[in-house]
Amino acid sequence: MGLELKYIDGQTSLDNEEKEGLRIKSISNQGELDEFEQLNIERQ
Repeated sequence: MGLELKYIDGQTSLDNEEKEGLRIKSISNQGELDEFEQLNIERQ
């Protein structure tokens, strides 16, 4: 039996390739990325 991870919306981990392209290195999942992008859009 393997480990079965269940993520709720926004908890999906980013893979290493996705993380490499980020300027904010503390972002680790899709929810954090979405939140940061939304804040950035609202500031403009």
